[in-house]
Amino acid sequence: MIITKPKERDLSDYYRSYLATVPEFDLMEALVKRQDEFELFVSEIPESMHSFAYASGKWTIKEVIGHLIDTERILVYRALRIARSDQTPLPGFDENHFVLFSGYSTRTWESIMLEKQALSDSTHYFFQFLDQDCYDRTGLANNSNVSVRSLLFFIIAHERHHLNIIRTRYLNTP
Repeated sequence: MIITKPKERDLSDYYRSYLATVPEFDLMEALVKRQDEFELFVSEIPESMHSFAYASGKWTIKEVIGHLIDTERILVYRALRIARSDQTPLPGFDENHFVLFSGYSTRTWESIMLEKQALSDSTHYFFQFLDQDCYDRTGLANNSNVSVRSLLFFIIAHERHHLNIIRTRYLNTP
């Protein structure tokens, strides 16, 4: 099943700013691809950098990946509620508060990688088995109208955005 990207007009201004991070036409293809991209990328991060923050007050690499986990979990939850036609407005969340109380900085790299893989697999199965019409269902999340399609898009785009930040600001590579 091919799930096309949302149209620019169907994205909030915030989500629209991430459009360039997902050039793929098919979001399901991009979802599978991002798992491979992630695994390859993190396998090349030296162990000495796992707890590195590029500036005072910035998250460590472990915390950035933890942020990806937390955010993906929340976005999939939102997609589940909207896919099931639940019209209850869904709240936003404070990502800095989540990281502060997450414990990712004290966890082992291996435990974070196992959790990330399990979540990625779960995310893939969830979206893979939705009916086609579910992708266009909309609901209110963080005071914005969003579709299941746009949430899937943002899961992919958000991860790629943060991996690029790790690449450029933490590892100083192009």
